[in-house]
Amino acid sequence: MSARSRQAAVVVCAALLAVSGMSATANGQTSATAETSPSSSAQGVRNTPAKRILGYWTKRRMRAATPEPIPAVTVATQQTQPSNVLPGRTVQGTLPQRKIARTGARSVSARVGSHAERWYGQGNMPARTIGKIYYRRNDGTPGYCSGSVINAGNRNTVWTSGHCVHAGGGGAANWFSDFIFVPDTDNGQEPQGRWTWRYANTTLGWYNDHNWSYDIAAIAFNPQPLRGNLQDWLGSQGYKFGSGQVFPNVYAFGYPQDGFNRTDFTGNNLWYCTGSTWRNSASDDRMNMSNDMFHGSSGGPWLEDLQVSRGWGYIVGANSHRDVDANGNPTSIVYRSPNHGDGAINVYNDVTAH
Repeated sequence: MSARSRQAAVVVCAALLAVSGMSATANGQTSATAETSPSSSAQGVRNTPAKRILGYWTKRRMRAATPEPIPAVTVATQQTQPSNVLPGRTVQGTLPQRKIARTGARSVSARVGSHAERWYGQGNMPARTIGKIYYRRNDGTPGYCSGSVINAGNRNTVWTSGHCVHAGGGGAANWFSDFIFVPDTDNGQEPQGRWTWRYANTTLGWYNDHNWSYDIAAIAFNPQPLRGNLQDWLGSQGYKFGSGQVFPNVYAFGYPQDGFNRTDFTGNNLWYCTGSTWRNSASDDRMNMSNDMFHGSSGGPWLEDLQVSRGWGYIVGANSHRDVDANGNPTSIVYRSPNHGDGAINVYNDVTAH
């Protein structure tokens, strides 16, 4: 299997991980796994009990959670994906199976451009499908990212970025753990409660090589005892994978703690930008967007054709990374997402099967 093909394959984190055609459980046991195509993956198992995870996430730890830092992106970590070979896929979003009780909060539909504005639509779609992902890093410290419910057969999948589940490179030692998803959160409020994880996945390009062109991930969560499945309760966003990098009208969402020439972000509120996306270059298939959010907004969805009246659009990318100086400060307003082609399809297929 070539190195370029291996990057399009996926790896799994739940306790069973794929590495060079082998799988390794968290306790060190190994078993053979066939890898016959870029979309091959290992089987995963359920995570530790939900009760223990909920016990870990006290209010104090959640307040102490920090956004995932973004190291400088070098030439070695931004190689483009090979040409997509899988057929593209477009799936619509879904509405909650129960009637949404409107909160009366102001929903925003006007385009505001690259300068992020607060989204005042909590309690309604799309805000109720977007939330904060909390996790424990491999060094034990609490962190958070953004993410969105995506339409999936398991009805419990959240789309995010690879660096929100794994530190990038280094293999099994760099997985994060103890994920919870808190949708529709605002200033510490949790109107929809918490969901605990059971399975997570990223690409081999991120897992092995810290390659930003493969900074893609998804997490499968457990149903809540009282509310049931994520997308049945909250609704979900659709997706367009393998559809290129150029879209004229995209909404980007997230929970930023800082940004490009911004001092008013706190990490506690949902913000959004709108605008068009473009391909980074002829030889680099990463997606670009003028978007001044940064740390904390990682993993937040890029939604094409979002119609506020229906509450859902199509995920075509996610907040991933941007150019920074030696101190980690952004040097331009351009925010990037990996191309959501074969890597996104492979990750989606694997996570939604669990």
